[in-house]
Amino acid sequence: MLTRIDHIGIACFDLDKTVEFYRATYGFEVFHTEVNEEQGVREAMLKINETSDGGASYLQLLEPIREDSAVGKWLAKNGEGVHHIAFGTADVDTDSEAIRDKGVRVLYEEPRRGSMNSRITFLHPKDCHGVLTELVTAAPRTAAPHAAEDRSGAAGESTPPSTTQADH
Repeated sequence: MLTRIDHIGIACFDLDKTVEFYRATYGFEVFHTEVNEEQGVREAMLKINETSDGGASYLQLLEPIREDSAVGKWLAKNGEGVHHIAFGTADVDTDSEAIRDKGVRVLYEEPRRGSMNSRITFLHPKDCHGVLTELVTAAPRTAAPHAAEDRSGAAGESTPPSTTQADH
């Protein structure tokens, strides 16, 4: 069962400048940053609030590090703005299978590792009224990442490699 809005992904040209806008305008602070070489993005998670299910809601700012990344291609076509919405779930495997059974295309056969060690998958935007939709099971809570940057590319977001907003 989907329990919350986990995050809203926002594509941007300049991560540092966009982070500063959200900090100065709304008071949001960076909770976590990382680079995902495989997905071709650098990201910042800005924590908005805690949620009743033990998770949190975030804004995820995504800057492409390569023009040929999904976010890079999306930005070239659409400019800055909302890239996707992510819903939190206690069990991404069960919920993605139930959604697949309803005829919605799930982009990954098996959920993958996402930001902050979460497990994620995406739903095709053509099946979700034009909205690229992500399902997220947050990693068990330990210590907060405190904006530590992971440059290994092993962890990270989440942008599906073969489907972009341009596909809908």
